[in-house]
Amino acid sequence: MHATTPGRRRGTTRVAIRAQAKLNLWLRVLAKEESGYHTIETLFHRVELADEVAVTLTKSDERTIACSEDVGPAHENLAYRAALLYCEATEWPTGFHIGINKRIPASGGLGGGSADAAATLVALNAMSPRPQDSGELAEMGTRIGADVPFLLTDAPAALAWGHGDRMLTLPALPQKHVALAVPAFGLSTAEVYQSGLLGQARSPERLSPGDLADWGRIAALAGNDLGGSPVVRRHSQLAHAVGALRAAGALMAEMTGSGSVLFGVFDSRPDAEALAQATGCRIMLTKTALNVEALRRLD
Repeated sequence: MHATTPGRRRGTTRVAIRAQAKLNLWLRVLAKEESGYHTIETLFHRVELADEVAVTLTKSDERTIACSEDVGPAHENLAYRAALLYCEATEWPTGFHIGINKRIPASGGLGGGSADAAATLVALNAMSPRPQDSGELAEMGTRIGADVPFLLTDAPAALAWGHGDRMLTLPALPQKHVALAVPAFGLSTAEVYQSGLLGQARSPERLSPGDLADWGRIAALAGNDLGGSPVVRRHSQLAHAVGALRAAGALMAEMTGSGSVLFGVFDSRPDAEALAQATGCRIMLTKTALNVEALRRLD
């Protein structure tokens, strides 16, 4: 997924991308701005779990989207919003159809919607007669959500600040197994942030390069400030499931993003059935990603 995608190949009208999910290995909520938004510090890492996004150009000016799961109205879908932004910014009237095969749980903090949006921007840019540079794509991504600028990069990991638009891209950590504990409910990012206990002023962590390359050090730094939100705390199952993941041998276990999905990082493949019984959640097994796959041209 590549913000530096080269210009359109003659005749290319359809591309597909694996839109990888992300984990927040830690997430600090910093100061609340006058705008009402909070700045953050977070360590992102992609996982192999991904949605499949295909974007097809059409001869008409019709702009449509179809998703394998009902994730809300089309005009609210982040991928559709990203496509409209791209077309507006480039004054490009070509119609399009976006097809999304969902595998990333929605409203879980895994960045599924943001990954689909980033994939759509990259796909359109690959087919555009006037492709945008990485900075221009990142500016569009920031308007969609704090995860999108990272998910537009080729990096498997990044330390990010602010609204997710300031970052230090990083190589992949040594690959680990990941168990995702998916409750039967999702959480609204807006409600989590607006529910209080998040306005405290904090300073970013003091970090050395070695802190960002070692799972043991990252586990020691791990934590998610959003876990203190009243919206999160009223779901006692989440704290119970984190404890169950740790008891099963997870090197670290936290909520990712604004939840509700929890993750455990393991040295070896865990027993999904045993974890489901212990956590009371659906378990999805994946691994941390070592790289970011290139888009595929389908014509």
